[in-house]
Amino acid sequence: MDIRELLTGGDLRSIGHVDEVVDIVGDNPDRFEELMTGLTDDRPVVRMRSADAVEKVTRRHPELLRPHQATLFQQLHLATQQEVRWHLAQLVTRMAWTEEEAADIVRVLTGWIDTETSNIVIVNALQALFDLSMIHPRFRDDVITLLKEKRESGSPAVKSRSKKLLRNV
Repeated sequence: MDIRELLTGGDLRSIGHVDEVVDIVGDNPDRFEELMTGLTDDRPVVRMRSADAVEKVTRRHPELLRPHQATLFQQLHLATQQEVRWHLAQLVTRMAWTEEEAADIVRVLTGWIDTETSNIVIVNALQALFDLSMIHPRFRDDVITLLKEKRESGSPAVKSRSKKLLRNV
């Protein structure tokens, strides 16, 4: 059964059969690779649900991301769909990055925070920046400054996450 076909139908307000796909993929690298192809599907609903399923599968099996690190790095730069972006922000912290790659990720996520209208994307990007700054301390001061700014000027969800993260500094 083609995993992407299970992710079709309905609209972006529904997760469809994502949980079933997560069970099918399990920790199988071949099925995970098949799932990853959904991130570039022509259909927005398949891209969104694929990103959701990838995020859910890798909560338990983050090692499945390793062979796809370059693909995810590329998608981080190419994805414009907010439902995909919010999951990509969650995924980038599950992999090890060089300082140069991390700097590029910080630049992309900061750009999303500046331009996105989706509070979910912004909150997840803030969380990812904070998590990356714990691994790559050179970004810490800039992230703290950004969190302080968003604590004052963001939406209620953004202010709340910024306050929570600043308590952990």
